[in-house]
Amino acid sequence: MPALQTTIDPLHAFVAGAFVARTPRPLPLIATQFDVVIDAGLAIVTTTRTFRNAEDSSIEATITFPLPVHATLFALTARIANRVLEARARRKTIARADYESAIDRGQTAVLHEEVLRGVHMLSVAHVPPDAEVEVRTTWALTLTNIDGRGRLHIPLTVGDIYGRSALPESDDLVHGGRADTAALRVTCRDGTVTLRGGDLSDGRADIPLDAPIDLEVSAWTPRELRGRAADGRDVVLRIAPAPSTDTALDVAILVDRSGSMSDPCSAEDRGDTKHHAVLRGLRMVAGTVAASDAIDLWEFDNALDHIGSTAEPVASGRAVDGASSSETLLALIRKLRQPHGGTEIGVALAGAIAQSRARDFLLITDGKSHALDVQQLARAGRRICVVLVGEDSLEANVGHLSALTGGEIFVTAGNELTAVLKAALLSLRMPFVAPEPVSGIADHVAMRRGGMIIEASWRAHNSKDDASATPQTRAVAAVAASLLLPTLTEDNAAALAEAEGLVTHLTSLVLVDDAGAIQDTVPATRKIPLPSPRVASASVACAAPPPPAAADRSTGRFNSLLDWDEPSRASLRRRAMGFFQRRPDTGNADRDPPPLPRIPIDWDQAPQQLQSGDLSSLDADAVRAIREAATNKVLVALAATLQLDPVVVVVGLLAHAAGPSNRTAARIARAIFTGDPLKEALAVARLLRLT
Repeated sequence: MPALQTTIDPLHAFVAGAFVARTPRPLPLIATQFDVVIDAGLAIVTTTRTFRNAEDSSIEATITFPLPVHATLFALTARIANRVLEARARRKTIARADYESAIDRGQTAVLHEEVLRGVHMLSVAHVPPDAEVEVRTTWALTLTNIDGRGRLHIPLTVGDIYGRSALPESDDLVHGGRADTAALRVTCRDGTVTLRGGDLSDGRADIPLDAPIDLEVSAWTPRELRGRAADGRDVVLRIAPAPSTDTALDVAILVDRSGSMSDPCSAEDRGDTKHHAVLRGLRMVAGTVAASDAIDLWEFDNALDHIGSTAEPVASGRAVDGASSSETLLALIRKLRQPHGGTEIGVALAGAIAQSRARDFLLITDGKSHALDVQQLARAGRRICVVLVGEDSLEANVGHLSALTGGEIFVTAGNELTAVLKAALLSLRMPFVAPEPVSGIADHVAMRRGGMIIEASWRAHNSKDDASATPQTRAVAAVAASLLLPTLTEDNAAALAEAEGLVTHLTSLVLVDDAGAIQDTVPATRKIPLPSPRVASASVACAAPPPPAAADRSTGRFNSLLDWDEPSRASLRRRAMGFFQRRPDTGNADRDPPPLPRIPIDWDQAPQQLQSGDLSSLDADAVRAIREAATNKVLVALAATLQLDPVVVVVGLLAHAAGPSNRTAARIARAIFTGDPLKEALAVARLLRLT
C-alpha cells in the first residue's frame, strides 16, 4: 500500500494512492503454438500467439514471459487483416518511442523487448474491436550437453519470486492466468527426439502452458551449419560436446535452502522436493571427487552459513583425519538443513566470495529471487556456474550472472539432477579464458556454453552456395552474432544487433501497421498473466514489496510560461491547499488541512472514457475529488484557454503525474495535452503543487 502522507501535497495523496483494480475482462490471448526445428545441436523455436479483442474499444495486449538467457531472438512477423508485416530491430529507446508514437497516431503496432536478461515482453497495441492479430517470433539456442545427449529447456511460466523486481508493474512477470494448452510441433533433422513427461506423435503434441517444454535429443552428430550474415559474408556454425579434462576442482558450492526449495521438483513425483533432489544429486556426485579437488560447501536462505571444506576436518566425528575427499564431502552434505526462509542469493554470493578462497562458484538454486546485484557480483572476478532446479525455476538474474562471469548454466529436466551436477562440475574443470575484445571485423569466435563448444567463423561469400534465406540460415547468422556481442563496444554491439535483427539489452524489434484502420482513442492495456506453475505451492516465502516512495514535494523555482511573480505564486499555492478538500470552517485559516484520503484509480480499466472526461469507471470518492478539483478558478481559466472541459484538464494532470509509473496514464496525458498546451498546463500544475 502507498505510504501515509506526513506532509500536505494537494494532489500527491490522490496520485500516490493509485492502484490497478483488477476486474474480470476477456483475455486477449486465444491461441499459442510452438514449432521447434532441431539440427546438429541447434534448436530454432517459432512461437505463434493469436490475440483477439473481444471488447468494444481498442486494446493493447501485453505479455511478459521467461526465455533461456542465451536464446537469440531474431525475427518477428505479424498478420494483421491478412497482411503480413515484418519487424525491424532498432535501438531500445528508439523502438519504444516508435511504438508509443504509433499508439498516439491510433495505429496498430507490435513491440518485442528484452526487459531483463532472460525475461521478454511482447506488446500489441491498438487491436481493434472484434479483430485478431497473429504474432510469430523466432529464437535460436544451442542444445545443452548432458551425458552426450542434447537437451532443450523452454520455460513457459514462473511463480512467486522473492524480493522486489526492478521492473515496473506493467512490465513485470505475473502469474495466475488460465492453465491453457498449446500445440507443439517438433522436427528433428539429426538424431532422435523425445518429449519429457509426454509423447510426440509424428512430432506433435498438445502441451500444458503451466510447465516447461523439455526435449532430449540422442544420437545426434556435430556438423557445420551455414548461414548468411547481414554484411553478406557466409557464416559457419559448429556445435559439439565440450571435451573433458582432469584439472582439479577449486569450487565453493552454494546450496539454496529457501522456502521455495520445499516445492516439488517436478509434477512427475510431487513427493520429491527440489531440496531432496539436490541432496540426492550431491551425494551421487561426491563419489567423483578426486583427492586433488577442493570443495567448500555453503547453504543459504535469508542468511549464509558455511558448512565446511574438504580441505578441513569435519566436526561432530562424522569424518576423521585421513578420510578421502569423497567421504569428507559426504559428511558435509549430511549437515545441510531443510528448507526455510527467503532467498537472498545476492547476500549469499557476496558473503561466500568475501570469505572463500575458491577460484570458482557453483550456485544450486531455483533462481526465484530478485535480491542480487548482478553487475556488482560480476565485478568480484570469480567464475559462477549455475544449476537451476525445478519446473518453475527462473534463469533471469542468475543466468545473466553466469554469462557475465564466464560460467555456464544448466537447467534440470525434472528431478534427475545427478547428471546435471556432473556436467556443471565438469565445466568447472575446464579453465576459463575470457574472449578477446574485437576492434575490427571478426572472422572467428569460440565459446563454451552448456557443456558445448560453439564455434562461428565468417568467410567471403561464395556465389556457388547462393540459396534463398531460410529460418535456419538466419538463425545461424543470429547465433554467431550473439557470440560476438560481449566482445564489442556498446555502439558496435548495438549496430551489429540492429543489422542482424536481434532482440538484446540494446535493441528491440518493432513494427507499425501504416495501412491499417486508425483508432481514435487510447487503447486499454490488458496484461496477460502466465499460468501459475503446476508445481507451485502457497509455502513460498516471498517478501512483500516496500511501499512506493513518496513523491518529491519540493516546489523550487521555475520559469513560468505565464510569467507570474512570486506574490502571485504564493497566493496560488495558498488557494491550492483547498484544491481537493475544503478547509474547516473554524480554527486557524492558515493551518494545513489533514492528510487527504488515498483514492484508487485504474488507468488501464477504461482510458477512452477518462480521456473524454467520463468518470463512470471510477468510484464515488474519485469522482467527487476530481469534480471538486475542476471547480478551482485557476483550472477553470486554464481549461477555457485550452478549450477543454475542466474535468478533462484535471484527468490530464493526474494522468501526467502517474505517467512515469503507468504507460496508459502517460498516453492519456499525451492525448489530452499536446505541445504548448501541455507546457502551459504543467506550469499551472507546478504552481499549484500538483506535480
